[in-house]
Amino acid sequence: MVKELLRKMEPVVYEALNNACTSGRISHAWLFAGPPGTPKKEAAILLAQSLFCEKSNGLACEQCEECQRIASNSHMDFALLDGAKKAISKNDIDELQRRFSLTSAEKGNGNRCYVILNAENSSSAAMNSMLKFLEEPGEGLTAILTTDNIGRLLPTIISRCTVLSFRLPGADYYRQIGEEHGMQKDDIALLSRLVKSPEEMLAAPASAPWQNAVSMFQQYLGKNGPFSELLVDYDISYRQSEKEDGIAMVQYFLGLLDLYAHDVILKNHEGPKWYTDALAAARGRQDDYGRLIIICNQQKERCNKFNDVNLLMAQTYERLEDFKRESGT
Repeated sequence: MVKELLRKMEPVVYEALNNACTSGRISHAWLFAGPPGTPKKEAAILLAQSLFCEKSNGLACEQCEECQRIASNSHMDFALLDGAKKAISKNDIDELQRRFSLTSAEKGNGNRCYVILNAENSSSAAMNSMLKFLEEPGEGLTAILTTDNIGRLLPTIISRCTVLSFRLPGADYYRQIGEEHGMQKDDIALLSRLVKSPEEMLAAPASAPWQNAVSMFQQYLGKNGPFSELLVDYDISYRQSEKEDGIAMVQYFLGLLDLYAHDVILKNHEGPKWYTDALAAARGRQDDYGRLIIICNQQKERCNKFNDVNLLMAQTYERLEDFKRESGT
């Protein structure tokens, strides 16, 4: 259940929301801010459910009919906009205002709610309309906004909201999840330092993107064939048919390289035996591995749905080839 996830991942946020719901002192506008991978969306839906829940006086039960209707976005007094799917326009906000300009559409407790995910992905005109909407809330209307980048929101929007900050949990949290679910120790050691959600932690080990990324990384280290053949093997064996899988694989590959470079610099020898052996045998200066970190981060920034992932992988290979040749690592 989301409540338990929130209690473990974001105990401060959990207590704040639980106290607000239990006391009935729910702000008319909330802003959940934090990096990608934090459970802001889940918390937003949970709070929305709590406004309508039939069985709980605190945070929602998540099981009753009203909670299920909110989760499926089929409640007449609830609306959801997702800025991650498409940029939010002024028309989108104006339509929300029209929808909630009247009283409750259903025979309930009079509560109404809208959620705007990734609110920072809004046009300037949309943000100005959003601000006006927040300044003049209708009766029983609660707004819940989320953002991955609070700096892109208007300061006046932030000031109208009760802000709750979300933080990514550490590797220990994901390590515990892996152990509780009987994952392989090798996968736990590496994935716990790379993933961004419990769902990803549990799903990654059996996925082709993760398995292929590990094989590609081992080939970079010379443990699974020569690095000079990596690009050929990518085209023959590793290339993914689905773009999303290809993006995930390259992101995992770059994440492993980044992790390796950090561990070399910090002299951290934790992980599978093949990985710790590679760390022990690492050559070159710390500055060299600092350069590798920069390469990984620059390529990761380009690894998204807007770019050709196969072309990106070819460019990554060329940069890594130059790096190996120049650094002697």
